[in-house]
Amino acid sequence: MAGNQKQSGTRNLTPKAAEVPGIGAQSPWRRAKIGAIIFGAVLLIGMLLMLFGGGGKQDQGSSQSPGATPASQAGGSGPGAKARTVKNGVPVGYPRTKDGAVAAAVNYQTARSSPGYFTDEAQRHQVLQTVMSRAALPGQLEQDDTATKAMLAALGVTAKTAPEMVMRSAPIGTRVSAFSSDTATVNVWMSEIVGVPSEKSAMPVSGTWSTYTLILQWQDSDWKVATINRADGPTPLIAADSTPSSTSQMRSANEEFDAPPYAG
Repeated sequence: MAGNQKQSGTRNLTPKAAEVPGIGAQSPWRRAKIGAIIFGAVLLIGMLLMLFGGGGKQDQGSSQSPGATPASQAGGSGPGAKARTVKNGVPVGYPRTKDGAVAAAVNYQTARSSPGYFTDEAQRHQVLQTVMSRAALPGQLEQDDTATKAMLAALGVTAKTAPEMVMRSAPIGTRVSAFSSDTATVNVWMSEIVGVPSEKSAMPVSGTWSTYTLILQWQDSDWKVATINRADGPTPLIAADSTPSSTSQMRSANEEFDAPPYAG
């Protein structure tokens, strides 16, 4: 009877772990690996919440201004918007359109997810001074500085070991919750990996999925960030037979693969 029922959701087309020699559910090696992954993921999410969980002060009103309209009524999405120039390593100068707000949100959050943002205070301050609104900047500087120090301490990262830290992120999708010519609320779905590829690391390189909500305001002829908030997921299933790469493999990958360019 069960064979006639249709399954919904994501299907796993790979063999089950119990069917693969050496990595079944009862394998001590696999249990240890899974335990390390779970511990790392929980610690990672906690640190990301510290750093990205709350945003700066809004310049005006609520997340949807009186003049804003739901995204479904704000007009169709075009081929995408491009930045006019790059300032402090961040693409800036977007059109005053919905596509412009989306491109700004993706690139601004990507800039806040680079390794240098965590390990170089001067770079972090330059990024925030570039992307934040005037009213939001002081609070975001204080929040990100405090959270970054706590995160690096939890990872055991020092000035000497900072180059070894892995911090990668990639935007998966976007959604415009509200838009007007003055304000926009953009949700950015991202995948991130953070950790230190070392046998003695307090947290192995671990991945998580997040949705960032950025409220943007039109200021100084560009989109600027008024608030940033983070929520978990959406998170996909992990293939039952997949296992994490070794420490040496992750270290090599981090050294050999350049970070992808910004979106716009």
